[in-house]
Amino acid sequence: MSIEACIAHAIHNDLDIVEALPEVHDLNVEDLEPYIESYIVSVQESLKRVISEHGEPYLKAKDAAGLCATCLEEGIGLPPAMLLKMCQTILQLSTVDARFILDTDQGASLYYMKMTVA
Repeated sequence: MSIEACIAHAIHNDLDIVEALPEVHDLNVEDLEPYIESYIVSVQESLKRVISEHGEPYLKAKDAAGLCATCLEEGIGLPPAMLLKMCQTILQLSTVDARFILDTDQGASLYYMKMTVA
């Protein structure tokens, strides 16, 4: 899976907006969506930049803690436990090769999937 896809999955699965942005409790309802969307895009871009520039040794070594520490040092302002979980997800997914094949007549999607099992 591409790093971009791994990051997107990690954000979707592991990012807790209320924990990461406690100030959302004080926002007007109409301001929530653009505020949260902007934050998520910013986190995604920051993670992509940091992993692209500094993450290769940690990806090769499957070192989630090292990747997390690097992200924190580079200014990604997520709670450390949440960021560590996201880094673990990114590392797990980076070893998965999944390709879309087709949608069946019943509406199910068929994927080819190859993964490394330790």
